Amino acid sequence: MKTSLFAALTLGLVTLTSASAQQAAAFRRFQTTDGKNFYAAVISKTDAGVSLRLQNGQLANLLIRNLSAPDQQFVRKWTKFKDELLNNAEFSKLTVRELLELRGYQSFEFDIEGNHIFVEGEINGKKLKLMVDTGAQTSLIHLESAKAAGLEIGPFDQEIFGVGGKAMAAVSKFSQLKLGDALVENRRVLTTDMSRVGGGREFDAIFGADYLRELDAVISYREGRMFLKPDNIKSIAPKPANGAQQALSEFRRWTTSDNKPFVAALHDKNEKEAIFRLQNGQITPLPLERLSDVDKDAVAKWDKLRDQLAKNPEWRTLTTKELLELRNYQSFEYRLDGNHILVDGMVNTLKATFLIDTGAHGGVFHIPFAKSAGIEIGPMNRTIVGIGGEAPAADAKVAMMKMGDAIITNRVLMAADLEKDRPSYGGKSNHDAIFGADFLRQLDGVINYKEGRIFLKPDQSDKPDGTPADPKPASDKPAESKPATEKPDPAKPLDPNRD
Repeated sequence: MKTSLFAALTLGLVTLTSASAQQAAAFRRFQTTDGKNFYAAVISKTDAGVSLRLQNGQLANLLIRNLSAPDQQFVRKWTKFKDELLNNAEFSKLTVRELLELRGYQSFEFDIEGNHIFVEGEINGKKLKLMVDTGAQTSLIHLESAKAAGLEIGPFDQEIFGVGGKAMAAVSKFSQLKLGDALVENRRVLTTDMSRVGGGREFDAIFGADYLRELDAVISYREGRMFLKPDNIKSIAPKPANGAQQALSEFRRWTTSDNKPFVAALHDKNEKEAIFRLQNGQITPLPLERLSDVDKDAVAKWDKLRDQLAKNPEWRTLTTKELLELRNYQSFEYRLDGNHILVDGMVNTLKATFLIDTGAHGGVFHIPFAKSAGIEIGPMNRTIVGIGGEAPAADAKVAMMKMGDAIITNRVLMAADLEKDRPSYGGKSNHDAIFGADFLRQLDGVINYKEGRIFLKPDQSDKPDGTPADPKPASDKPAESKPATEKPDPAKPLDPNRD
């Protein structure tokens, strides 16, 4: 039986506060243009209308234009394929890594020490440790590391800036930078003395936003991985051995344990059998022990859902935003100022612009903004360290920080002068606060340069009573006396393509 949605609302067929509706994967909260709220699942749609299943099982039809603007957008982007994915138990188990690698990204693990991200790489064949820093306008290499790698180092006639002041740098040339399966060749990087921020001892270089943008990087804290888009890089990844593909979507040649070949497509599998589809359409099981060792390995690596996704044209059209929002991430379209990632949010009751900074151990407020937001600021007896040296700072007790639905409450961060030595912005900071790695870790942050978005998990944020939701959240204690919150911020970022 079908009914109009407005009649259903009038008859009280939609229960707005039902917990079961919120728990049901297929149901979501909708709002009409006149402010009525209801829970329903999309069944089908046309260009003008949408068919919905209400909580009591009745079907209702509604003109899309009678929905709120966000719900109109949701319905117009809705497809049956996406809906089936949302309700697929196997899909819900796929990690961010599996989702992105199915879309052709290459990935490698990073280490988190303190709150900093480190990756292993090579420059001119010399191994080095890089800190991944979205707040760094330009990549940097420590002077001693540059010398050890045999880089051609020019005169120290470049200035780089940060909270701690300014430092001199030199344009250097390298022939090859290897990072995971990515290979960057014949480029330039700035060389400076980073010994004050541990550059000669803790890490060799800063992998900054210039290369992160160029390589369409994705950073996932939950996965502990960085992803690079192979379309933008020269790949040095070895080709997989015959039969070792992750997904086998077409007919191929298989070999039995007694060396008899046959042609089939892998259709399914269980613990004991591989189930093949022959070229005549017949479905035939074969005990795994009857396959060659190479083909046993291929079957072990095969996954039915991934195989189906790889063959589905609509899967290839889904963006990372759509994939992660299907997994309950909330996304924000950021804006770039130079190479800085800026996102709007709230601090207490005041609007704020956050700089998303993986290189910052913890959050830092600009002192004038902190005062305007009513943040309790302690004495200036703390220190933050980075490029350019040290800068005085103070503990800052904040009641609430908010970005979308993600809320951080009752934390002790730091406050400092974020406008010191910033000629590239006319002496003014382009942000009110640094959203550091402490919160990115807690909120399972994902940063996507290709789509210009940052993703957070609101259900990992603080509970309404102010207690952290995560059993191992970013610390609510004052930051260490010398966190590497400083970032290189050159007045004129290096053009890596310059001859």
